[in-house]
Amino acid sequence: MDEGRATAKMRDVLRARLADEPRFCSTMLAKRPHPGQARWLRDANEMINILVPGNRFGKSVVEAMRHIHHCMAKRGSVYPVFSPRWYAEPYETISVSVSADQAQIVFDEAKLLVRHPAIAPFVKRVYATPFPRIVFFNGAVMHCRSAHDDGKYIDGHAYRLVSIDEAGWLKNDLKKLMNGVIIMRLAGGGMIDLVGTPKGFGDLYWYANRGLRGVKGYYTQKGSIYDNPYLSEADLKIRDELLAHADPQLREQVLHGGFVSEAGMAFTQDQLDQAFSADMPAHEAYQEGHRYVQAWDLGRRTDYTVGGTFDVSREPWRLVDFQRLNKVPWEHIYELIAAKRTEYHVHSPVIDATGPGGDVIEEELTKRGIFVDAVRISSGALKTNLINTLQSALDYGRQTVGQKRVLDEAGFVRTVPAMEPVGGGWGLVRMPAIPQLLDEFGTYELDDKNLVQDCVIMVALAVGSKYNGSLLAEPLVGGIYGYDADRCAKCELPITDYDQPVRYGGVLYHFNHQPS
Repeated sequence: MDEGRATAKMRDVLRARLADEPRFCSTMLAKRPHPGQARWLRDANEMINILVPGNRFGKSVVEAMRHIHHCMAKRGSVYPVFSPRWYAEPYETISVSVSADQAQIVFDEAKLLVRHPAIAPFVKRVYATPFPRIVFFNGAVMHCRSAHDDGKYIDGHAYRLVSIDEAGWLKNDLKKLMNGVIIMRLAGGGMIDLVGTPKGFGDLYWYANRGLRGVKGYYTQKGSIYDNPYLSEADLKIRDELLAHADPQLREQVLHGGFVSEAGMAFTQDQLDQAFSADMPAHEAYQEGHRYVQAWDLGRRTDYTVGGTFDVSREPWRLVDFQRLNKVPWEHIYELIAAKRTEYHVHSPVIDATGPGGDVIEEELTKRGIFVDAVRISSGALKTNLINTLQSALDYGRQTVGQKRVLDEAGFVRTVPAMEPVGGGWGLVRMPAIPQLLDEFGTYELDDKNLVQDCVIMVALAVGSKYNGSLLAEPLVGGIYGYDADRCAKCELPITDYDQPVRYGGVLYHFNHQPS
């Protein structure tokens, strides 16, 4: 349908529908979006939007809906809908994936959706060769291409919506594709959608973590297989049964779109969710009467120099100042440390004096009247102890609130304590959602030889200067660090942590002696 064939009444109806993306999809397309899909259509309005659901959420369908709506509305256009300039404005979107076959999935869903009688008159033509594309009545075009060969098939166009399907498979290549091709091909006011079930802590996590922490320009939405009401109960039951004895982490990933560790991450997702706050400012000025600790991880050749100041006047401790710089003269670093030390009235900042240059740095600072607490973490054992202390601080004061059933490595279901959920007052550390902090904490492993780790070490040094890992606000209820009683109420034999005791009515029992 072209401009001449669209009557004034039809234009008014279409204009109203285009103004509301979920409503447009419900009234114009062959499938009605379920609530999770509708939320994505309504709320994913940042430059980079990340959808990380479990399997069978309907992510390919909802992305097809996104492309159709963007093309039909020419979303982001500065010209009024149905105006001559609006019709004349070039407008293209593209569905991308790791392979042509995978990219075709979203495109095939779009082809099915535009067959609906309500929208079919607005589609000029669907092409299969040389590259799949749909041309709409207003000149907008939806493309479909593969991302292989470093995205060479994507280059050469300016797109208003780029969606990357199954982005989790581009584990360590997604950033390269984004920075080298996708971002450069984005037209003004355009959007990028990264869609896929998580595959460990790869590049997709790097982007998703920004949205989860409220970083400007990013939106992240999780989703579960159970969000899709169009799946039959029989389908869900079969999947539950098949995954009943699977690795719990795999189950979380497949069903709920959870990011799970493939190599033993140092910090749990709960710890990170509790520690980082999108509402915290990146900088807070010195307050008279408050007490502060400060730490610096000093770059040698190519590493960054990172410094942070924590307000430890009350719990939880707050990161109130963050500095990160690279390839600057040592004199500049010395002056910055002196300035921040003076600004927050810190007597002796902690520095990482590891390596052959550590003594020289300490001596140079002392010459300038900057007295520091030099910590050397040259051995693996010392670094492990430092990180273990930080782990303890992130769980500080966390209590058990009941029990949960988990699958152990032998495939048996066990009942273990359920920890206090995210929220409340547990955890000794609070930090603003600064992207570099998020990235390093989210991917840090104890085997960190090839990881950027400056921020983690800086925070660990600052926290470790005040907290030794043995302090607790109060004993954990049913605790993991110790118990009110040390004998089972049934057999009266001693209870150890290894026995995984349970508590009923304030009384402790061995796991195998718990009341039925």
